[in-house]
Amino acid sequence: MQSRTLRHLLRGYSLPRLSPTYPPAPKALPSEHEIHQGLALGEFRAWFQPKFMLGTGCLAGVEVLVRWEHPTRGVLLPAEFLAAVLAYDLIDKMFMQLLEQGLSLLGVLRRQQIQFELAFNLHASQLLNSDLMGYIQQSLLRHGLPGSTLLFELAENGLLDISACVQENLLRLRMLGCGLSIDDFGMGFSSLKLLCQLPFNQLKLDGEFVRHMDEPLSRAMVTSTLALARALDMSLVIEGIGTQSTHEGVLALGCKIGQGFYLARPMAGHRLLVWLDEHQAAQRVALDKS
Repeated sequence: MQSRTLRHLLRGYSLPRLSPTYPPAPKALPSEHEIHQGLALGEFRAWFQPKFMLGTGCLAGVEVLVRWEHPTRGVLLPAEFLAAVLAYDLIDKMFMQLLEQGLSLLGVLRRQQIQFELAFNLHASQLLNSDLMGYIQQSLLRHGLPGSTLLFELAENGLLDISACVQENLLRLRMLGCGLSIDDFGMGFSSLKLLCQLPFNQLKLDGEFVRHMDEPLSRAMVTSTLALARALDMSLVIEGIGTQSTHEGVLALGCKIGQGFYLARPMAGHRLLVWLDEHQAAQRVALDKS
């Protein structure tokens, strides 16, 4: 009996053991030299994601998203380099390149009688730089475009501690005619007082709140934000629409503008030109059938 037990135990020790699993080590951020080089070579490129009128499918605007088209690592998302760009204080230089690319594209489209609002992300720290506000104004003048062409999105959690300088530069952008949107709304801690004081005209509800539209809490968040936007005379954009059911769910609640992978993915500028032609053709077919 004892020998059988001993053999059983020894057999257990001979079984292969699984190696412990550890989370992958975080990738090192790119160096300051790499980012300077990427900026000098024009590797940071504007990609474009359309926004839609949910009821009709008409284009409601386009958001500019940065991608690093790295020569050896491929297309990199902001999560892989944006923290480094901020740390090395190169965010304004990158933004200027993206703004120029976006406005140049609008110039091409204007000759085709195509116009729409172009949205750019701004980090709250950039609003401390009054020179950047002047650069935006001069860029619009140089391209012959009105301020209403541009909308600037700022993450809600970056608006928790607003200085007088930031408020002044927000007002300067609005006086130029530019739109201002609170991005990732619902993920920060904005107060109603703050929303009433600052010159924003759009809320952009974080996609986290619409992934489970069958749940009462998700529907409550959407309907309450929609009511708040209406009360403050703001538009509401629903981001993160990734499925048909989400699209149908937010539309049923009365939401008018949306964005997400189900509707259209981000794309490079040359691809956007092709997409716009295809979209216009599809809209004409839909109009003929209605």
